[in-house]
Amino acid sequence: MDNKLKILIPLMIAGAMTTVDTSVMNVAMPTFAESFNAPLQTVSWISSAYLLVLASLLLTSGRIGDIFGYGRPFMAGLFILTIGTALCGFAPNLTLLIICRVFQAIGTSLIMAAIPALITTSFPPQERGRAMGFYVISVSLGLITGPSLGGLILSKFTWRYIFFINVPLGIIALTASTFIIPKHTERKGKSFDYLGTVLALIFLISLLFYINQGSSIGWLSNKGLALISTTIVALVAFIFIEKKISEPMLDLKLFANKVFVGGLASNFLYFVAQMIMVFLAPVLLTAATYPPEVIGFTVIAFPAAMMLFAPVGGHLSDRVNPNLVSALGGTFAALAVLLISTLSPTSFSYKDLLWRMLIFGVGGGFFETSNSVVILSNAPEHRRGIASGILAMVRYTGMVFGVAISSTLSGLRSEYYRQAVISTSNGFRDIATIKGIKDVHMLALVFVTSSVLIALIGALYANRKNRQLKKTA
Repeated sequence: MDNKLKILIPLMIAGAMTTVDTSVMNVAMPTFAESFNAPLQTVSWISSAYLLVLASLLLTSGRIGDIFGYGRPFMAGLFILTIGTALCGFAPNLTLLIICRVFQAIGTSLIMAAIPALITTSFPPQERGRAMGFYVISVSLGLITGPSLGGLILSKFTWRYIFFINVPLGIIALTASTFIIPKHTERKGKSFDYLGTVLALIFLISLLFYINQGSSIGWLSNKGLALISTTIVALVAFIFIEKKISEPMLDLKLFANKVFVGGLASNFLYFVAQMIMVFLAPVLLTAATYPPEVIGFTVIAFPAAMMLFAPVGGHLSDRVNPNLVSALGGTFAALAVLLISTLSPTSFSYKDLLWRMLIFGVGGGFFETSNSVVILSNAPEHRRGIASGILAMVRYTGMVFGVAISSTLSGLRSEYYRQAVISTSNGFRDIATIKGIKDVHMLALVFVTSSVLIALIGALYANRKNRQLKKTA
């Protein structure tokens, strides 16, 4: 096996671990509520705390990679994640379980910030798309197996075993990393920006908490306004500090690259739309009175298709402008969203949603690999750690934003239709909920279409820049 390809082994295992760990939680929430005798809103912090801490630490983890190299932070992240996962399985109460999940998030942030940088550094430009495609396969596989494996474990054993299953994988990945991950990526002698890091954490935590909990605390309540004020003040202070110091945590010069910025903007908009799709699909099928097994089968169509088409997207990205491949993926996604918005509330079947989810998965396979190549290829080599952190942070922020939009707007629109006395044709389906969800998909269409347009503009700009460079040469 090619030495470069061997690097993908621990990276893919780690990628599968992180997505299994995240996706299995959705299945386990009712079990947690019953086991700890706590309301669902309280136990949801098992997932919420993890995601908030993870997204908030990605920038910091990326900068650590730029200072110390990408191999050692990746291995440290694997170690922390594996230990944290084992501790979750032994947690005696809900509070300690949430604390252990935060510990897991620290490890996952180091892993997720390091993987794209390791791929980009270890593979030449003409092979990066293919390598990123293999990594997306592992992520998709985790999304597919997590819910079904979690359901099987919970039906046979206690909830503790949904954590124990990842421990052997972590040990295998850590052992493989010791022999495979290259050491030439280490970069020493750079200072760490502690003040910038603290300000970035304050900014991200307050922003993400506001987006995640805004509907509960009130978007314009005193708490909500306090969070927004904190977010703005921390951001302004962060930008001021980063401009003044020689070794900033976040080199703002990165954002002078228009293709890099465009890739991030396209990424954010796409993942908002993707999360709307993923979050609302089970709700849509539940409103249509389908049982859990049908819902599960339908929902996994998206990651299954993404897993199959990620290598294709990577292969294309190595041969044509990756922005064009991103636009192609976004177009498939936009088509799927548009088709969902045309579903008949009274008569659609799960099969109608299934093949639409498959189309969205095809788009995801093309988009996620190519967009990562766009962003990381337009970052300087010594800044690829922080670029990876930015990429992952923007992705998670888009996902959090998508969940907030889905839960808030679908509820508002459904209530509007209920007050308008929307009747059902068969007496069973919740037509008001279905119509409300369809309305939210129209907004998702706006997001994903905007993502496509930005990718196309990026492709045109990159081509023009290349022509100018050739003329100069």
